[in-house]
Amino acid sequence: MTIDLNDTTFVCIDIQPREPSSRVWTWENRHPEWKESGFTPDELNAAERHFHDVMLPNALKVAALAKEHGLPRVFVHWDSGSVHHAFDLQADDHVISKTEMDAFISSNIGDVLSDIGRTTLLMIGGHTQGCLGRTATSAIEAGYRCICVRDATYDCSILRWPKGIAAVDYDAVIDAEELIGSFDD
Repeated sequence: MTIDLNDTTFVCIDIQPREPSSRVWTWENRHPEWKESGFTPDELNAAERHFHDVMLPNALKVAALAKEHGLPRVFVHWDSGSVHHAFDLQADDHVISKTEMDAFISSNIGDVLSDIGRTTLLMIGGHTQGCLGRTATSAIEAGYRCICVRDATYDCSILRWPKGIAAVDYDAVIDAEELIGSFDD
């Protein structure tokens, strides 16, 4: 895959502070909405491990790669949260607060991306069936080319995670190592 570095913006959706938990999800302690959705403790615990062991390390690699190659970086988070402390935020990074799952309808991301003036979005974050998926869908509808870095994304359920990626009409879905290799070419 070829990525035009002069036409690409890095976009991180909802990777917020979250420490590895000693909590193990059980049938009794699941969030009410997870109970209603029928998520099992096994899939929730697997998703928690994926967040810390797979997604976050790959997301940090992708963010560092974007920084190293001078890509504009956009970090979106819930208005009640913040960007994960492991990201090396820079003064020229765009940090955007949102109030709805879709950042296009609840923040100024559309204006920020328009001002940046690039048409390809390199997207990471979560939830694949929530905020990331909805924001990517709106970006595609607005005419952006969206590339999803699969192993730098997450969802609350490990079973829902790949379904969320498949549900969005991304222009490409790649893994972090493939992306890194494309930058080296």
